[in-house]
Parts: sequence; structure tokens; C-alpha cells
Amino acid sequence: MTTPIDTTALAEPVHRRDVGRSWRALVAAHPEARDLAGVFRRFVLGFATVTAPIGLLAFVLVVVATIGEGGPDVVQAVMVQSVIGGLMLFAGVICGWAWVRLRRRRPRPRVHHRLMGFAAANGMTYSPGPTKAALGSPFRRRGALNLYRVLRTPGERGVEFANYELINSTMENTAPQFGGYCALRLPVALPNILLQSEEGPRRPLHTSAALRETQVLQLEGDFDRYFRLYSPEGYERDALYLFTPDVMARLVDHLRGLDVEIVDDWMFLISARDLVTDRAERWEALAAAVDALDDRIERWGRWRDERVARGEPGIGAAVTDGGARHVDSGRGRLRTSWSAGTILVVGFVTLCFVGLVVAINLG
Repeated sequence: MTTPIDTTALAEPVHRRDVGRSWRALVAAHPEARDLAGVFRRFVLGFATVTAPIGLLAFVLVVVATIGEGGPDVVQAVMVQSVIGGLMLFAGVICGWAWVRLRRRRPRPRVHHRLMGFAAANGMTYSPGPTKAALGSPFRRRGALNLYRVLRTPGERGVEFANYELINSTMENTAPQFGGYCALRLPVALPNILLQSEEGPRRPLHTSAALRETQVLQLEGDFDRYFRLYSPEGYERDALYLFTPDVMARLVDHLRGLDVEIVDDWMFLISARDLVTDRAERWEALAAAVDALDDRIERWGRWRDERVARGEPGIGAAVTDGGARHVDSGRGRLRTSWSAGTILVVGFVTLCFVGLVVAINLG
């Protein structure tokens, strides 16, 4: 990245005529910028969000009326109505949450205009999205996803910034469904290590994969106040070699609130909030974070897996898969399990269906 980063285009006033001109040019080059599918999705989700409380109120009145009428089948009827109402409430909450997040991604010509100028001033390319992740996209292994407002620096070791939406995540994914990331290419494939920020947005009921607590390493000094370090079994020494006290000090100064995850020869700075915005102060902080890691990344290029040197089978071998290097080892990956949010969602839906079946059989 250019240093210092030029944020003039994000702060200077813009004229409506210039915005209209740049928007027409952007749509001509990237028709997907209109996001017609997103318009339909937001309409459907918004409609469901608005009607869910009305439907829930109607179910409450129906339940009250059923209890008042009495009769031999009143218990069965109330159970069925309550289960349907519970499912409607659950669906309404999910739809409302998704609508809020998608609404922030709606096409905004003024924001695109600023980001286009910002990208040009700093030698980056800009893609408005939404677009599916390309085959070689660094975030692709996390599942099916849409990328929004993608900026890339040139070169093989270029940096990629994007906001994303995970439509269908894998069990290896620990990132939130909506968020933003900055991806940096590493000179060598490294073990899967996660440095989770203690100051980021709290996601107590997230449905992404949860990391097993047995993989947590204790950090020196007071760094545990800011980050939790997760390392695969057998790679504890490697993680401490990579995240030395001087590296941790830089991360505390510049990356508080962001998760840092290493996957093969990529490093991700991940946030549950959008990273690509038209706010100059956020870009300045992000540029400082990338700059703080740049020389350390070069030093990590000297890391070598001792297991490969010892010839241990299936452990830590660097291989290629369509040009992407990765550590070919189950032991080189963090182990995950269902999160509390996933368990709660599956348990709630299962309980509702069991209750519905029981209520029907009672009849």
C-alpha cells in the first residue's frame, strides 16, 4: 500500500453531477453494481420483518380466544398455535437482522464515487459488487459468499479489502456471517493460527464454528487482555515464534478490535463490521495496521515446519492446489465444533417440530 495513504477523496465535498457521471460509468463497467437481486432480497426480508409482529399478535389473540372457548381439544390447539407462533417469532428476528445488515450494503452512488476516487489515488482497483468470490479468492474456502466494495493493490503479493456476506459457511469457518476483511499474502504457508480480539463486537449467539478452548495459548505480559491466541495441537511453539512480544505490542497498538487469522499463505484481518467504508479515519487506522505487519510478514518467511524436515507423514507439508499453497495436515488446522448459537437454533427448531408432532398425536 502507498504510505502515507491518501484519503483526500473520502473527505472532500462531492457534487451531485459528478456523482451521477461516475455512477453511470461504474454501472456500464460493472452492471452488478445495481444489485437488483439485493433489492428483491431486502424487499422480501423487510416485508417479513414488518409482518412478523402483526402475525405474532394475531396468534396471541387466537390462542387467547381458543383458551376462552375451551373444549376437549383446547390443549392440542394451543400447543399447535404456540409452536407456529414461536417459529414465526424466530423467523421474524432472523429476517430483521439480515435486513438491517443487507440494507447497509445497498447501492449508494455517493459512497461508490468516493471509493473509486480513493482507489485511484492509491493505485488500487475497485469492484463495487456484489460478486461471487473467484476461484482463487483468499476467502473462498469459508463457504459460498458475496463480496461487496472490493479494493485490491497490484502485484502477486497485493492486499485485498472487501466486505462480505457468507451465504453458506463451512464448519471450518470462524468468521461472522456479515463483516469485512483485509487479506495479505504471506511468503510461505503457515499453520492455521487465530488471534481473536477481546475488544471486537460481541457475537454471543453467532452460528459460525466455535474454536475448542483446549487450543488457547497463554500470552506473555498483559496481552491476554486484548487477544486470545488459538493454535493447532502440536504447533504451540510455532505460534509463539510467530507472535513474539514485539509483534503483539504492534498488534495491540494498531489492530485492537480486529481478529487476525492465518490460513495457509494468507493472513486475514477480520471484523464483524464493514471494513470498506467512506470514512477516512477507518482507512488511516487500517493502513497503519497493514504497515505495522508488513516487515513482520517478511520475517515469517523464514519459518519452516520442523515436522517436514523430520519426514513425519502427512504433517505440515506445503503442497499446491490450483496454485494455492496450504499446509496439508489435519494437525495443522484449528479444530472447531458447533457454536452456542448453532446449538440454540437447531435445538429451538427441533423442539418446535417435536412439540408440533406431539400436539398432533394428542388429537
